Amino acid sequence: MELQPEMFKKILPLPVTVITTISSRGIANAAPYSCVIPILRPLDLIAIASALPRDTLKNIRETGEFVVNVIGPSILRKAIRTARSYPPDVNELEMEHIETISSRRVAPPRIRDAVGWIEARLDREVPGERYVLVIGKVVCTEINDKFLVEDELSELPTVLMFPHFRRIGEVVAKRDEFADALDTIRFEEQQG
Repeated sequence: MELQPEMFKKILPLPVTVITTISSRGIANAAPYSCVIPILRPLDLIAIASALPRDTLKNIRETGEFVVNVIGPSILRKAIRTARSYPPDVNELEMEHIETISSRRVAPPRIRDAVGWIEARLDREVPGERYVLVIGKVVCTEINDKFLVEDELSELPTVLMFPHFRRIGEVVAKRDEFADALDTIRFEEQQG
């Protein structure tokens, strides 16, 4: 079955995250984002795609910091409600009764019950006509100890496979099984 080009989201799982920021006036902001991706495994860069205009984007531009809160099923419903339209001077986290904790290296708060957190500082923007790719340098990554049992996650992140939110599935193979094939993939430093 061929789909409309923009419906690739039906087959490509998108992570469910909430980006937290703080305005230049010190007001926390939260918004769900699923267009979040690491930029090449060896690098400490993460990209988020933001529509224009957004309070989240404005805050990142003003302060240069954001937190990617990775969302699991236990907080999914509360987290998605941060998408509601609130004025810029309203803290969505308070309105939706979402508890926060301090971040380690950036000012925006973490969502206490997230599966994990990726703290980042703005590296650069790549503008498009109706969107901006925000590239952040990751300064701290942490898994929530609440969801760790013997070094394994007890609550897995939620993904969006349009139009449904789903749990990540079972383990079907380990990366080590493919070491001989994957060892040919190299990230080479640019010669300058």
